[in-house]
Amino acid sequence: MVCATDDIAAPINADEFAVWMQRLGPFEDRPQLAVGVSGGRDSLALVLLAGEWAAARGGRVTAVTIDHSLRAASASEAAQVSAWMEQHAIPHHTRAWQDSPGPGLEGVDATAGASEAAARSARYALLEAFCKDQEILHLLVGHHREDQLETQAIRRARSSGALGRAGMPAVRELPHVRVLRPFLDIPRTRITETLRARGQIWIEDPSNQDTRFARARLRTVQPAVPANGLDADMARARVAVERRVARLAAQAVAVHPAGFATLNPALLDTADRETGVRLIANLVTCIGGRAYAPRGPRLTRLADRLIDGGLGGGATLGGCIVRSDGNGMVRVMREQAAIEPPRHVTGAIQAMSWDGRFQLLFPATDGAGMDSDPDRKVQLGAVGCFSALGVPAHSESPRYEAMPHAIRMTLPAIYRDGYFHVCAMPFSAETGHVAVKARFVPKNPVAGAVFATS
Repeated sequence: MVCATDDIAAPINADEFAVWMQRLGPFEDRPQLAVGVSGGRDSLALVLLAGEWAAARGGRVTAVTIDHSLRAASASEAAQVSAWMEQHAIPHHTRAWQDSPGPGLEGVDATAGASEAAARSARYALLEAFCKDQEILHLLVGHHREDQLETQAIRRARSSGALGRAGMPAVRELPHVRVLRPFLDIPRTRITETLRARGQIWIEDPSNQDTRFARARLRTVQPAVPANGLDADMARARVAVERRVARLAAQAVAVHPAGFATLNPALLDTADRETGVRLIANLVTCIGGRAYAPRGPRLTRLADRLIDGGLGGGATLGGCIVRSDGNGMVRVMREQAAIEPPRHVTGAIQAMSWDGRFQLLFPATDGAGMDSDPDRKVQLGAVGCFSALGVPAHSESPRYEAMPHAIRMTLPAIYRDGYFHVCAMPFSAETGHVAVKARFVPKNPVAGAVFATS
C-alpha cells in the first residue's frame, strides 16, 4: 500500500549527504551510480538525494528495481517506482528474478517460499549483473541505523563472532561493483522526514511485519531499537583484524589465475592465531568460490595443523583440498568432487559465471558452436568431470600440461561433438579450437576492502 506518516525529524540536506558520500569514495569524474529502489521510504530518499549529488558533479544516477515476484503486487510496485522515477527525470530499469518461487502463502513457514538469504542473494546478483552490463562502478542501497542495529542483534542471537557482530560495512566490494550504504548511521525518522519535506509518498512492504522473517520477529520483541549507531568496539575489532589479515595475505599467499593458491605456512607463525585462522578461512572461501567463510571446529583443526606444521596428508574444507606441494609450501585447490556435474548450455550466450569462481566469455561468432545448431549438445563442466565420463579432450584444446593434474581437473571446459575443450586462460597463449575464455573471479577475495563504517 502507498502511505505517508507523521514521524517528525530534520530532513537530510544536500550538504550532509555530500559529506557522507565523500567518506565512501573515491568516485570517478562525472560519477555514474546505480541505486537499488524497492519503492520503500529508504531507497526512495536515497535515490532522490543521490540523483541530486551526482547531477551536481556532472554525473548521473540510474534506479534499478528487482521484481522478486514474492508478492502478487511486486510487478505493480515496480511500475509505481518507474512512474515516480519518471517524475524526477531519473532513468529506471526493472529486472525480474526468473527463479523466484513465487508468492508465499500467509501462515506458511517462510522456507516454503524463498528464504531471506536466497532472496537477498538473488537481489544482489541481479543488481551486480546490471551494474556490470551498464559499466557502473557504484551501487547504493538504503540500509539505515535501525537496519544495522537489527543486524547486530540477529548476529548476537546467533552467537556470531566479533567480526559478524560488527554488522554491515558501509562499503562492500563485489567482483564487479562497490556496494555503498550512505545511510548506515542515519535514523529512519530523518529518512522519513526527507520524503515528507519533498511531498514524496512511498510503498510500505508488508513483509516488514511478517513474523515468518527474523527481522520482523525482532521488531515485535524489541520494537524500539536504541539509536546509538554502530557498535564501535566490534567495528574497531573487525577493522584491526582485517588489516592484519591483509598484511599477512600479501606476504604469505600467491593466488594463481587458474583458480588455486599457494600458502607459505612458515609465515603463519609471524602473526597471532586469530589472524592466521581468519586468513585460512578467507583463502578457502576464495578458492572454493563460496559466499560465506567456513567456521567451527573443522576450520580450527585445519588452522592448527597448518600453523603447527602438522598438515600431513592434507585436508578438505569448504569445497577445497589443502595439501603440501612437497617443497615446503601448501597448495589450496578446488575439490573436484565438490564441483557441480556438467550442465547444458543453450542459446546465444556472451558471458556466464561457473562454479562461483570463473567468469566465462564466449566469442561473438558461432565458433564455440553455442548457437549454430539448437539441437547440438553443448555442455559446461569441469575437465575432471568429462574425463571421468570417458570424454576425450579435443586435439586442439589447450593442454596446460605443466599444471598439476589435480588443478587441471578443476578447470572449466566446453563439451561438444564428442570432445571437450578446456577454456582459454589469461596466463597462457593457448586458446584452442573453442575460444571460450575463462577468468578467475571468485565471490570473495583473500583480502578485500577493510571493513568501513559510515
